[in-house]
Amino acid sequence: MFKNYRYSGVLMLLCFLSLATCQTARKPINPYDNSLYFSSNQSFAVIPFKLVNNLMIISLRLNKSDTMNFILDTGVKTALLIGQKTGDSLKLQYARRIKIKGLGEGADVEAIHSFGNRIDLSGIFGINQDILILMQDIFFFSSKLGMRIHGIIGYDIFKNFVVEINYERRELVLKDHKRFKVGKRDKLLNIVVEEGKPYIETVIGMTNGNAVKTKLIIDTGASHALSLDIFSNDQLQLPPKTKDAYLGRGLNGDIHGKIGRIPNIDVGGFQLEGILTSFPDSSSLRHVNQTTKRNGNLGAEILKRFHITFDYLNQRMLIRPNSNFKKPFVYNMSGIEVLTPVPGLPLFVISDIDEDSPAERAGLRKGDQLLYINNKIAFQYNLNDIISLFQSKAGKKITMVIQRNQEVLEFQFILEKPI
Repeated sequence: MFKNYRYSGVLMLLCFLSLATCQTARKPINPYDNSLYFSSNQSFAVIPFKLVNNLMIISLRLNKSDTMNFILDTGVKTALLIGQKTGDSLKLQYARRIKIKGLGEGADVEAIHSFGNRIDLSGIFGINQDILILMQDIFFFSSKLGMRIHGIIGYDIFKNFVVEINYERRELVLKDHKRFKVGKRDKLLNIVVEEGKPYIETVIGMTNGNAVKTKLIIDTGASHALSLDIFSNDQLQLPPKTKDAYLGRGLNGDIHGKIGRIPNIDVGGFQLEGILTSFPDSSSLRHVNQTTKRNGNLGAEILKRFHITFDYLNQRMLIRPNSNFKKPFVYNMSGIEVLTPVPGLPLFVISDIDEDSPAERAGLRKGDQLLYINNKIAFQYNLNDIISLFQSKAGKKITMVIQRNQEVLEFQFILEKPI
């Protein structure tokens, strides 16, 4: 018999199991202690990360495995391993099967709860760690990010340390709570950590001139800027100009809705303008747990504009703008999504294409393999390069040579602002 849990997602919000007590890292005192600790007598540790499509990817070892790649996601409570095959290779101890809910239009997802695991990262470790193993790879992160992704981790790290995120240097600095001091340039904001996820209050400016106070999940695992649930508050309205869009994939399947721009958002006194915002439809939100009465989530496209420090123990977050702060909020102006069927290899295939987009009108189709982009052979690109190219500027000409079945064809189109 399955037990039901409610989740909210990665790109996309995920909610997991029991809330553990926040505490400063220390040496383990018994085999049942599931905290993380510094590996030596240090009071800090530095963990480098890769930033791919706004998602932070860190390296860790599970039960003394080879190095594995995990997405760091503040929206995740219990660490998640993707795919039963991966779990079997690690010889994990399985406790029980459960079903979990999250964003998306599909049915509940089956997972296995594993206990008693060891996690090792650069400078920190933990024993007796809980892991949830998804039976199937439902996110397709590896293909979408162009590298092997084994799982997702979040609260286990944030509950034990003061966590500083430096997006410019691509590194995390984990610090001891007792020795942490607030920097003079940092703006101190109150947050609330509920069910392992951090929430913040912001003020959003609507097109009609209203300023709406909102409660948002701070979600490093969502690559977009902002997502709003217009069904949670009557004052939250769609902007006059929107576009139907595929918004990504959640725990329970695809997420559809609309994309538009809101005038502004105030985050701790810092105001950002022209925010590209996702508005999921009701069917995509049907599994969302509303006990926290949230209005949406604040994603990495906004977060990466700040130097951020999380202090879950004291329910606070420190921010200061970085060099990304004034950059405009951009969008894919081609109308096509690209993935790598074989993660790690520079092989690119069109996975989705919007109706009446520049690429579709030019004749490109889902399933086309990219051979050349702007007279440059495709294997000289990575996925971040292609994403940046499609977001570069309206009016830019894109030339593509593709393979479709046994034919090699050339197409041209112009990037257009959809909203």
